[in-house]
Formats: sequence, structure tokens, C-alpha cells
Amino acid sequence: MNTSVTAAIANAATKPHCIHAIGIGRTGAAYVEALLRTGEVEDRLATPGTTFAALLIDIGDDDIQVPGDYARSLKQRLKSRGIPQERFHFESVSLSVPDAKAFARDLDAAREHVRKEQQGWQHSHDLLGTLPKGFRMPQEGQHVPRAIAKAIYSINYFLGERKLDGALQRFADQVLMAEQPSTVLIAFGLAGGTGSGMAVDLARHLSNGKLQGKVQVAGVGQLSHSGDGEYYNNLAQYMAIEDVDHALHDSATDGLHRNPFTGGFFYVASEQSWQRLTAYTSTGVKEVRQRFKQMVTNRFVADSFMRWAVSDGSEHLLRALQHGRGNGIAFDVAKLSHPGVQVLPGEAGSKWDAVLRQWIGFVPQYAGLSDRFKTDYAEVHIHAARDMQLDMIDADFKKVLTSRYLKNGDANYHSFRNEFFDVLTAYGNVILPGATKDDLAAYQEAKTSFGKLDAASRVLEAA
Repeated sequence: MNTSVTAAIANAATKPHCIHAIGIGRTGAAYVEALLRTGEVEDRLATPGTTFAALLIDIGDDDIQVPGDYARSLKQRLKSRGIPQERFHFESVSLSVPDAKAFARDLDAAREHVRKEQQGWQHSHDLLGTLPKGFRMPQEGQHVPRAIAKAIYSINYFLGERKLDGALQRFADQVLMAEQPSTVLIAFGLAGGTGSGMAVDLARHLSNGKLQGKVQVAGVGQLSHSGDGEYYNNLAQYMAIEDVDHALHDSATDGLHRNPFTGGFFYVASEQSWQRLTAYTSTGVKEVRQRFKQMVTNRFVADSFMRWAVSDGSEHLLRALQHGRGNGIAFDVAKLSHPGVQVLPGEAGSKWDAVLRQWIGFVPQYAGLSDRFKTDYAEVHIHAARDMQLDMIDADFKKVLTSRYLKNGDANYHSFRNEFFDVLTAYGNVILPGATKDDLAAYQEAKTSFGKLDAASRVLEAA
């Protein structure tokens, strides 16, 4: 981590801190939406010298409409409080999939820009080559493969109206207006096509280009869960983790080739939230139930992360980045209970205790980390109703995390307790710095299955 970023973290306790966010694809939109819903953003903008910038990028506009509604509501609330409007910037960019002929033409032109930009870069990559025989460009609402998304990003950054170049510049201008320290979060789904394909290229253009390394940037990549169907531990996620890992360990010291994630990168595990929600729920139409459970899981994980990121003036976020030292950080949203699942309203509290202890014990199984992973620091933020046994929850988390992950015993275990508004929900945000790609179970599983993929899949997802 560079000196200026370290200084910003050290000063966080005495200065207001500005959080800004870019969301890419459906998952990224959920994280920006979660941030817009928090009152902390609005309250911070009441302080002179603060700004807030949010940018959504997606192919199509289905998943950016709701965050846009929240942004408009926030703008109206700022106006009603007399907070200057220029402190707030929100923009959404909806990209389209071109027809095959236009795509082939623009791809050739964008490829030349990418080659020039990456000259001398040890981890350079070319854009999509020849499309597989019989491939048809995705239609509206269909999955966009990672390689196609990466190409669409470059086309819209380098060519024509340069929509993404302009949007990133306006975002950066708003961030740099802040007189207080800032952190930019870039959120996306590691297994999707849009976020997986665009995120690292965008991070380089923003962090090393538009922001010129003046503001720390942290990635927030959500890992897939076992309810994600064909997205679960897929090739796109494998390649996205490769890209992120290359970026984090890039030795370049200047230019676009530097590590763009100057703050570090959060690998957000969603498996326990999925398992907790889906345990013992089987009523309703299967397809509808599946979509609903996916939506609830992803929103819960996004909300949990973003509320943690802005809590207490973002001191917890900054401390995690400091311990991560610009590397990977495992962030597990370990859900322990869900309304109406296993324990019903009015049932004995002793039944709650047994369920909570059971699901704390599941953390190593669902945290998405390999058995060999060890760290020198662990932190858990417990969220539970006041009637739940917080001492018991804390003690059990300490026992599990210390025995499974900590190198030097419980001296570096730290917990924080928070009262949750829902008396039927409890969870813990578990932060474990030092995770690399080889520590991620998702990476290892996808790597194992790589050789089984057909040639067309490799072309479309392995960009």
C-alpha cells in the first residue's frame, strides 16, 4: 500500500471519510442500491468538504432502474435539508449489444487501442478473437459472456461517443472535489459476464488514469453460491479471480499497469446466506421460489457489506484495508438465522441458542476458503436482537475463527456487537485478511473443471 493511502487510513479517526461506489452488472447494482439506502451517506454530505459519487454500468437497463429511483429520492432529501446538490453525483450507463457486423468492425478498432495501451505489460491480454462457429450475439435479457462484455467495455471506452470514458471522468471529477479523504468501491459479481469482463479494465482506467492514484480504490467481488446454477464456480469467475490476482500482485510502479486496487480487494462469500435462507424452505412454485431466494440472498449480502462499509464513519472498512495491506480480504456474510426458518416467532429462546450455535459451526464450511488458509488477524461484526445470547454468539465465533484460521491464537481476534432491528435475524460479518486466489475454494474448483470445457466456452468466457 502506498504512503498516501496509509496516511489516509491513519487520519480516518479524526476526519470525515467519503465513500464512493461503482456498480457493474446486476450484482454491482445491488451494492450501489444498498449504499444509496443507507442514511449514513446522506448525513455525511451535510459536512462541508464531503462529496458522494455513484456510477452504475450494465448491459441493458433492467437492473439499474431501482437504484436510479433511490438516487432521485436521495437527491430530493438533500434538497429538503439544504445540502448543496453539487456534493452528490449519480449516473447510470446502459450499454447495448451491437449486431454481429457492427461488433466485428468495432472490435478490430478497439483491439488496436488495447494493444497500444498494454505495451510492455507483463499480464497483457488481447480482446476476443474469432467467434465460435454458429455463435449468435446475445439478445436483450440474455446472458452476455465475459469475453463479449470485455469487448463491449473497450468499444464504449475507446470508440464513438466514448460513453464510458466520459462517465468515468465525471465520476472521478466528483471524487476529487472532496476535501476529505475518500475510498472508491468497485462492486461486481465475479461469476457474471458483465462485471467479470469489465471490472479490472475499468479499475485500471479509473484508479491509475482518471484518479491518478490520488484516491484509494478497493474492489468488492461477490463469489457465486450453490444456488446460482450454471454461474456457480464457473469459468468466468475463475478468469475474473485470475485477473484480480494479477492486478493485486503487479510489480509496476507507474502508469496504467500498476495495481488499480490500491486499497485491496474483498472476496465476498454468499454461500452461508444462501444456505441459511434455503434451509427447510420448499413451498411454492420451484422456479419462482428459486428466483426469489437468489434475489433475497444477493440483496442481503450487498446490504450487509455496504452497511458495514459506512458504519462508524467507515473506520471498520479502513481498518480492514489497513490489515489487508493492499491484498485480498475474505469477507463472509455468515447468516445464522432467517425469519420463519427453523425457529418461528414465539418459540422458546433456548431453541434459538441451539440454531445459532449450529450455524456458527458452519462458517468454515461456507466461508469459501481452503482448509490451508491461515491469517494473522480476524474480525467479526455480530448483528443480533437484544434478546439473543450475544456472549454465547461471540464466544462461539471466537472459538471457531481462532481454531480454524488464526496463526497465533485468539490475541488477534476482535469482535464488535450490533443490535439488529429484526428480532428473528442474526448474522456475523467475518473479515479475514490475506486471502489469495489459491485460498479460494471457488478458484480451485473451477480450475479443476477447466479442462472439461468445450472450445466455444473457453473462447467466450476465458478472455
